[in-house]
Amino acid sequence: MSESTNQEKDIQWRLDDLYQQLSDPQIDAALARAAAMAQSFSGSYRGKVAQLSPADLVEALRAQEEITTVGYKPLGYASLAFAAQTQDAQRQSLLSRVREATTNLSNQMVFFDVELKALPQERFDLLFQAPELVDYRHHLETLRAFAPHTLSEPEERLLAQMRLTGASAWSQLYTEVTSSLRFPVEVDGQRKLLTDAETRALRTSPDRSLRRRAGESLYTVYSDNSRVLAYVFNTLFQDHKITLGMRSYADPIEPTALANELSSKVIEVLLRAVEMRYGLVQEYYRIKARLLGLEGDFRYHDVLAPLTQEEPKYDFDQGRALVLESFGRFDPKMRDIAGEFFEKEWIDATPRPGKRGGAFCSGLLPAYHPYVLVNYTGRLDDVFTLAHELGHGVHFYLARGQTPLNYSPTTPMAEVASVFGEILLSKRLREWETDPVVRRDILSKMIEDAIGTIFRQAMYTRWEQRAHARRAAGVATPEEYGALWMEESGRLYGDAVAFDPLDRWGWISIPHFVHYRFYCYSYAFGHLLNFALYRKYLDEGDAFVPLYLELLASGGKDRPERLLRDLGLNPLEPTFWNQGFHILEELLAEFKEAAGE
Repeated sequence: MSESTNQEKDIQWRLDDLYQQLSDPQIDAALARAAAMAQSFSGSYRGKVAQLSPADLVEALRAQEEITTVGYKPLGYASLAFAAQTQDAQRQSLLSRVREATTNLSNQMVFFDVELKALPQERFDLLFQAPELVDYRHHLETLRAFAPHTLSEPEERLLAQMRLTGASAWSQLYTEVTSSLRFPVEVDGQRKLLTDAETRALRTSPDRSLRRRAGESLYTVYSDNSRVLAYVFNTLFQDHKITLGMRSYADPIEPTALANELSSKVIEVLLRAVEMRYGLVQEYYRIKARLLGLEGDFRYHDVLAPLTQEEPKYDFDQGRALVLESFGRFDPKMRDIAGEFFEKEWIDATPRPGKRGGAFCSGLLPAYHPYVLVNYTGRLDDVFTLAHELGHGVHFYLARGQTPLNYSPTTPMAEVASVFGEILLSKRLREWETDPVVRRDILSKMIEDAIGTIFRQAMYTRWEQRAHARRAAGVATPEEYGALWMEESGRLYGDAVAFDPLDRWGWISIPHFVHYRFYCYSYAFGHLLNFALYRKYLDEGDAFVPLYLELLASGGKDRPERLLRDLGLNPLEPTFWNQGFHILEELLAEFKEAAGE
């Protein structure tokens, strides 16, 4: 632990494993090669998919994967370069140009999936059962599930083309606007202009006045930009409504559920299970309010307050050591893979003006290694974020043994390794610390992390459902979205947390609502699943490790319930989520004892 975050280090990723520079001629060469391959593919298979033998279909699917691999590399590079500096005109231009080229590429091949989905059931069953296609059965099964929602080839091509000036463009505008925002906060008597990440970091300060000022600045600046940002929300929500109608979906969340190989019903069961336990959140914050001496005046800007006045700081080297040791105690292979991200500079960690906020891991495709972006400011939260994203990184790295069509896990399953990485870190910290106050604070961190990724994400999903329903009735004002936000926040926190008027702007600062539709429930799914996995680990010890690593290496080659079957878990059972909540209840009981309750 250190007194500073050692931010004199500018930790940036190296993208030269993909391309040497933004003007690298190999970018255009790859796009041209992929376009030529796609044209040849179209000439070979257009109008003939229904007549393909199983062996011919395998050959076609492998050709499709090769074209995707060649064509995706420029897009992956452009997206990563843009995320590191969203205000750079050259990077903006490259990303737009590459998106257009890859959309054209997809449009040349869209006929193939359309024809596969349209096969007569008898013909499809014959191909599905063919031994030659055993490695692609899951892919065929997934395509078939979308058949009722697939349009004609010309319509699919048109929709893909329109996304360039539709959803993708609005998403990029949101990123460019929010990444350019600066938030004035008085820190140590000086007025500073901070990034979103730096401002959010202050909400964990032991100084209550500073937490309040940071929160007020964050939401004041977002509200000042609400005219543009709310327009983005309204446009994207309407775009989703139009898409639902065109593709004959019955429910706004149905496309996400289908993509995640779940049903809307399963997601609803999960959300209700979480809502039934909102009382756990309220109980925790009442205890925290008493510990902080804020009983009766515990406000939203206090929810992330540390329990001790001396907030621990971890420089990047310390964060790295903690994460790698935590992973290594579980399995040396997991540590070694995570270590490569540091050694080979696959991480961009330093907050910078114009850098995208938050954190993510980009898995790209099996031919290319993953990359991680975080905004590391030295908080304990940042160490956990590093463990989270490197968990993703290990997952994608292990899944590189799959082919492109079987590579990416569904969104909820993608959270398996990330949250597990955080659990391993918390286990390491709790075993290492002998100070009862520090152990109490680690338990607090674990509970608050669960609140953030289970309960708040379920609340986000409920808000998103209601916001889409409101937008379906006509253009919604920012105030209306804010009212829905406060209603859902009130349901989650009850009377345990008081809110200020500016808190109603929380929704507009959540990028997930802009970049994805109904993504947030997957965090709740993943965290509760990880609690269940952790219980198996505690019960089975080392015997669990190879099964877990095999789960990660499976990528997206099968449905979630089938991948989890070998571990004795079934997330489709209505009572499954109780296993995860039991772990959380145990943590809360341990925390209450440590807090003297």
